[in-house]
Amino acid sequence: MRISGSGSSGSYGGGGSRSDRFRNRHRPGQKVRGVLLKNLPDSMAWVAIDGERLLAQLETTHQEGSRLLFLIQQLVPKIILKELTAGTEASAANALSLISDFDSARTLFENRVRPALAQAGLAGRPLPLAEFLTLLAETPVLLAAYLDAADCARPLGDALQSTGKGHLAYQPWLALYSRRQITIVRARGENSRLTEAIVEFDHNRMGLTRVQFLGSPETLSCRVLLQHPEHADALSRYLASRRHPDAPLQVQVLNVGKLPRSSHAGILAELLFKA
Repeated sequence: MRISGSGSSGSYGGGGSRSDRFRNRHRPGQKVRGVLLKNLPDSMAWVAIDGERLLAQLETTHQEGSRLLFLIQQLVPKIILKELTAGTEASAANALSLISDFDSARTLFENRVRPALAQAGLAGRPLPLAEFLTLLAETPVLLAAYLDAADCARPLGDALQSTGKGHLAYQPWLALYSRRQITIVRARGENSRLTEAIVEFDHNRMGLTRVQFLGSPETLSCRVLLQHPEHADALSRYLASRRHPDAPLQVQVLNVGKLPRSSHAGILAELLFKA
């Protein structure tokens, strides 16, 4: 799929064409999601990617409104995106539909939980699981939204487990004041005693944040990757302050670093799609 220059439509950070704006906001290797807006003759189409309306030549035919996932292969001299699939076109479309359903249900829950926290006088502090469950039990509308999100997460989890890529859980209480929380748990090797748990969420300052835990019966360590690594030092200091001397198992923070641009579409896209 090639993106052609598509003219100018106002200014963005100093002006330029839509193609220039796209180049300024993206890097090769990054995965991006798009929506097919309108099919045109000769396999051309208008697509919307990250708010930009671009003219594209598609390798395969899709219905208008289709949600597509692409890998950015090249930005200069021409923008070249490779469509990502989940094995076959049908399974790719199904995976995109499942992700879209989960995103919508998760966003609805996120938009309802913040007012509920404020009304219950719980805003501004971490919420243990027991208190989170109590809040759900006392707020029927919030409970319904959470159950809907959990139901939408279930087929995604089935798809991951069927290919041996891990177990999926939606655990919003781990990052109540962030968005897009997801947890993936998987074994590190067939006969390994190590278990990997990846907790991912979108923070308002740190951006997409991925915490990779690696645990055994005796040890627990973690690595933190941030979309905006300029906050790494402050986060390291915070994590150090949260250690409890009487805890039976301390978490060893190995490092806080930068999340690769190729991971900015999120862990679900990485696991469900391949180039």
